[in-house]
Amino acid sequence: MCGIAGIVDLQQKLNISVINKASCMMRHRGPDAEGLFCEDGVALLHRRLSIIDIATGSQPMFNEDKTLVIIFNGEIYNFISLRSQLIMLGHVFSTQSDTETILHAYEEWGTDCLNKLHGMFAFAIYNKLNKSLFLARDRCGEKPIYYYHNSGKFIFASEIKILLTILERTPSPDPKAIYSYLMLGYIPTPYSYFNEIKKLPPGSSLILQNDKIKLLPYYKKNHKNQATLDKIKSEDDLCDELDTLLSNSVKKMLISDVPLGAFLSGGVDSSLIVALMAKLGHRPSTFSISFNKGSYDESIFAKKVAQIIGTDHTEYKVKLGSLDELFYIIESFGEPFADSSSIPLYYLSKETKKQVTVALSGDGSDELFGGYRRYIAQYLKGYYLKLPNFIRKRLILGLLSTLPDKDVYYADSAIKAIRIFAERAESSEITSGLMINSIFPNDEISALFPDLPDGRELIDNIIKTDYSTNSVESLIDADFNLYLPDDILVKVDRMSMRNSLEVRAPFLDPAILEFANKIPVSMKIKGLTQKYILKKVALRYLPPEIVFRKKHGFMVPMTSWFKEMGKLNIKKSITPYANSKKVDELLNAHFDRKIDCSHKIFALMVLGRYLF
Repeated sequence: MCGIAGIVDLQQKLNISVINKASCMMRHRGPDAEGLFCEDGVALLHRRLSIIDIATGSQPMFNEDKTLVIIFNGEIYNFISLRSQLIMLGHVFSTQSDTETILHAYEEWGTDCLNKLHGMFAFAIYNKLNKSLFLARDRCGEKPIYYYHNSGKFIFASEIKILLTILERTPSPDPKAIYSYLMLGYIPTPYSYFNEIKKLPPGSSLILQNDKIKLLPYYKKNHKNQATLDKIKSEDDLCDELDTLLSNSVKKMLISDVPLGAFLSGGVDSSLIVALMAKLGHRPSTFSISFNKGSYDESIFAKKVAQIIGTDHTEYKVKLGSLDELFYIIESFGEPFADSSSIPLYYLSKETKKQVTVALSGDGSDELFGGYRRYIAQYLKGYYLKLPNFIRKRLILGLLSTLPDKDVYYADSAIKAIRIFAERAESSEITSGLMINSIFPNDEISALFPDLPDGRELIDNIIKTDYSTNSVESLIDADFNLYLPDDILVKVDRMSMRNSLEVRAPFLDPAILEFANKIPVSMKIKGLTQKYILKKVALRYLPPEIVFRKKHGFMVPMTSWFKEMGKLNIKKSITPYANSKKVDELLNAHFDRKIDCSHKIFALMVLGRYLF
């Protein structure tokens, strides 16, 4: 796991002092070593977090005749078998690293090598003979690449801040990206907060040659490819297959030359990963955090799983810090990002790093196997809309509007969940209906920022391309292709790497992606049971009270924290570009009327760090 950056500028002399500054700024992604290739207008910069082949795995790395040079961020879990195959084909290796395996695979198969790599990766290969640059990103987008291209200059980096340092200026914000952020809480690929900076999409590569860019997608999940495996195999056979695939994935991800552990929330996903680690003979070191805030505290479940499996468990009790500490955390993203669960993940990564350098997680399970409540809501929507209008709009919505709302955003408010369902089920718009998670609806964005151009077209174009059927299958695909890479995995990468910790996600192994893509939605959601097939496998290792306990989410007690900070201090942190009257209405609703608006307030506070 590392940080990478580079520049191709064949017209101007490279500024080495700026490149060295970028290296220092990227130290948190790779504190163990740094490397630089600089030749004929091309510079490739690498910071290393040593995980495998500590002695000889330094980068940049070259092939035998020095015509190819690579910098690599990530892990290739099947590199040992690929290495053996390449040796049989005549390739000579000088290290034991997965980095060199990528280099020889590219020599042998060209861009087709990407289909053979199983892992999380972002890498760049420069060909000195034809002066071309090849960038690639893993299937799911676990590792990031941002890039800039203009006037003969091409820059790429693992983080926006590093790219801006090399660019030596800050481009203007993209108003449509701001609109997307306010609606989704993140900025979808390929866009970024800045007009001139883009994200390389997951499952894609990029070739730069003669100052021209060519984008080459190589992977995209789509439910249209699903087969009806439930008609071919029995349910037990499918469980056996998934059990084997997960065990194989975990086994590959236990390879490490440094201490390794696992995140453990006590939910079914992380608990199953830890159980499989134990099954494979590994006594896991597990880590969890708690806030001591009632429904926000999952520590009792994590402790129970740790006792059942027999792990060396560490629990860290979080006390949320000052506004300055909050802003330090959220500025790690380099652009507006409103997922408040990044805060506990930051603290979890910080404490985990004190004992291990690698941690396994349960990320990706929800998007593959149907783990979100909105999938059930999408399924129930069809039945709900069959009710007469006067029952839905007058009786149900009328009654819900009179009921009090609890002081939580996500987990324990049945009233809020029913109200959201009833309101959004009536909407025909994808982004304000049940299809996609949203923070601010269109009308609230327009009221808060009347001068902001309407950015719905940008989001709708991304979503409607593949998900216009508005079905449960389409929703699962939308989350996999949008929410997973642009929210979940962004959060994991930035917060873990801010603390120089590598996080591996066994659920995102290519074999499991293929399995999840082939089974029908009836194997993912059966009745009101989400992740049905996965939970059947989990029951082989875990008690029912863990497997079937209510989904909790990785939450922060923002409401109580906001009360401690006070309304005035919060308003000062919100951008002055927002309509002051509407901001007051939002804050008054939260503080005086006890309607939980913490997710909206947090989004505006984050945006305030960029729009001041």
